[in-house]
Amino acid sequence: MELTTIRELVEKYWNGETSLEEEAQLQRYFQEEEAPADLKKEAALFRYYQANTQSHTLNEQFDEQLTQRIEREQTKQRWLTYQPLLRIAAAVVLVIMAAILFRTEWMDEANPVATEDTYEDPRLAYEQTREALLLVSSLMNEGTQHIQELETFSEAQETIKTQIP
Repeated sequence: MELTTIRELVEKYWNGETSLEEEAQLQRYFQEEEAPADLKKEAALFRYYQANTQSHTLNEQFDEQLTQRIEREQTKQRWLTYQPLLRIAAAVVLVIMAAILFRTEWMDEANPVATEDTYEDPRLAYEQTREALLLVSSLMNEGTQHIQELETFSEAQETIKTQIP
C-alpha cells in the first residue's frame, strides 16, 4: 500500500472518520511493514491494539463456567422461594416447644413434690447458713477495699492535674 494513502488514512483515523475496513487496513500495514519515522507512534498504537484484541478471546471453558454460575444462582433463588415456608415452620416449632414447656411447668405445679430438709435441727441449718453468708460477705468486703484504694488514687491524680497548669 502506498505511503501517501497510509498517511491519509492515519489523518482520517485521528479525525474519527475511518471505517472499520480502513482501520483494518492500517492494522495490516503496521503489522507487515516497517513504518516510517513520522508514523512510529501510530505503528506502536496499532500493534498494541492488535496484541490486546488477540489476548482477550474467550477460552473453551467459558461456556461451561457461565452455565455453572447460572445454575448456582438458580439454586439460590429456589431456596429463596421456600424462605417464607421455612419461617412459618420455625414459628410453628417455637409454639410447640413453648406449649410443651408450659405444660411441663403446669404439671409440676399440679403435682408438687415435697422438698426434704437436709438438716433435722433448724438451728444447725441457720448457723451453717450464717457462716456461709459471712464468708461471702468478708470476701466481697476485701474486693471493695481495693476499689476504695483505687478511688483514693484517682482523687489524688485529679488533684495533681488541677494544680499543674
